[in-house]
Amino acid sequence: MKYSVALPILTILTTAQRSAADICLGACEVNESGDKTCIFSAKVDLHAGELGYYHFEECEGTNPTLGIEKSVTYKFVQGHISNYYHPLGLAYYPDGAHDDEDELEPYIEPPGSTSECYDSNTCPAPMYIRDGEYLGGYSNNDAIAPLVCGEEYCEEDWGLDVYETEFFLDPVTWKSAGIYEVALKFDVVDFTDDIFYFCHNHQFMTGRIKFVDSEGVALNAVDTPEIPYNYDSPSEYDQSCGTHGLGDYQLPNDQCPSTFVCNAPPESTPVGQFANCIDTMNCAMTVGMTTNVNQDNALALFIHQMIPHHQNAVNMCKALMASGEMYCDDITWEDTPDCNMSVLCYEIINDQNYQIQVMRRVLDNLTCDETDDCEVNISGGGASAAPSAVPPLAPTTNGDTIDSLRKTISDLEASSLATIESLEESIVQKDSIIANLSLQIENIGAGPVALPTEVPTAGPIAKQEKTSKKSKR
Repeated sequence: MKYSVALPILTILTTAQRSAADICLGACEVNESGDKTCIFSAKVDLHAGELGYYHFEECEGTNPTLGIEKSVTYKFVQGHISNYYHPLGLAYYPDGAHDDEDELEPYIEPPGSTSECYDSNTCPAPMYIRDGEYLGGYSNNDAIAPLVCGEEYCEEDWGLDVYETEFFLDPVTWKSAGIYEVALKFDVVDFTDDIFYFCHNHQFMTGRIKFVDSEGVALNAVDTPEIPYNYDSPSEYDQSCGTHGLGDYQLPNDQCPSTFVCNAPPESTPVGQFANCIDTMNCAMTVGMTTNVNQDNALALFIHQMIPHHQNAVNMCKALMASGEMYCDDITWEDTPDCNMSVLCYEIINDQNYQIQVMRRVLDNLTCDETDDCEVNISGGGASAAPSAVPPLAPTTNGDTIDSLRKTISDLEASSLATIESLEESIVQKDSIIANLSLQIENIGAGPVALPTEVPTAGPIAKQEKTSKKSKR
């Protein structure tokens, strides 16, 4: 692993150490000069909730509470591919700028502190690094970069503009650029409230950071400020699929057809289980895309229709990743189908989740409702059921589906029509022959009777019709 400064290791103080308050302290090392550096190796668990949550290799669970000491160098390493589209930020309040709250920046002093760091642009701030290269000019940590100051104030660029922008690149380009890291040294002594890590691109992924002493004991035992929302808790069904929000849409469902995937293998197989998850998520999308026109607003109608569509694409990729049917050890191997699909799914999950949040903000700005669903029963009947040329059929036990049964009915109708037309043609021909025979019988005295050489038939049904006509005569 490459860092911006190579530090010889003297001792390893702690790996995944935790205090009694369940605070994760990271993996820390001390060099020969006594300088301490701690690492948090970040990943994003995309299956832990709608957006995914941060996970650190040195800690347990998702969005754990981290503990950091004052005036110690911390590095949040974002080398794993799951970090794609999730540039990590640090703020004084949950979700930072997403919620119009202050982030850690060189010209923002910690709230309530007596520090005058604002005057010189030396307040604690993250320092953004790519492949060992610091991307900014600001510094309060000469272990990362020297302090650069002019006559009046110090450099204020902490590298975020470059760092954040590169997380919008395609996954292969992003991964090939090297290891991304966020360094922090918090050196304001009289501030003890908690701070927060968060994602610059996606809101509602924030986690808590507490300041601790050298023994790992929190300087502030109370969790403050409060995180204003609960984390997602996937249902048992979502855990089996690797998805979000599908627990209420398993088939059969009155608002969905009996199946979306025909002739699927048994659910005991990985592909069969994946097909079952596809059935459920397609039902969720179908139900979600039956909406009213909220406040007679075309933008709201578009968004109410598009969000379920996006959510379905995200869930399809999450389920495919969780199925075990897609293998890609290195996403830069672009010449393999599995890695091609891995790249596509990382883009779909993260980009479309980002777009969903943009659309929800538009609804909020329009003062339109977040959702405006209407119920349309398509398989269970009832007053709200949509009319159909063929009445809805209940699922059968022999594996037939509604679509296949309707096709069978259509084929039978076509075959019956052809048979009827053939019979009608035969009857006309027979009537003509009989009329001709009758005429010849009446004129028998005029000469020999010319009998027909062939009587047309139309199979067993035509013969039955012929016998019937003779009996009538």
